[in-house]
Amino acid sequence: MNKIIILITALLISSTCAMAQKGEKTVGVLAGYTTENQSALAGLFFQYRCSSLLRLSPDCQFVIKNNDHSAFLFNGNAHFLIGTSDKTNIYPIVGITYQNWKYYNNRGENQNRFGGNFGAGFEIIATPTLKISVEAKYSLVKNFSSGNFMASIGYLF
Repeated sequence: MNKIIILITALLISSTCAMAQKGEKTVGVLAGYTTENQSALAGLFFQYRCSSLLRLSPDCQFVIKNNDHSAFLFNGNAHFLIGTSDKTNIYPIVGITYQNWKYYNNRGENQNRFGGNFGAGFEIIATPTLKISVEAKYSLVKNFSSGNFMASIGYLF
């Protein structure tokens, strides 16, 4: 019980440092790797900070063709921010995903799936208008579950 109280106290103290950032918005680009077809991915993201602890982060990604299939991924994630310093945050990620996988075999079919995301990220506020981050998340989707590893750069406003 004491460990839980200490953890909650630490989270509250770390979140008070970031109170001034409520309403912060970020747009940017991301690039990474997905384990589903062992290929690169690229995309765009938007982030809106609802409170000192919560940020909403929708994104869209394109998975480059490899092993005879490619995809469009649409994610709606929530980041639960934990300030580690004035310029850095770590955050657990939870969210939903919609994926459209295209096969280039003789049938040329598409597979559409909904699923969930979970993972973690780390970000550095390099300047008042520039943020750099890395994320690792797992997308749990029927027939297309995968690990996704990304780096991003964004403009803060």
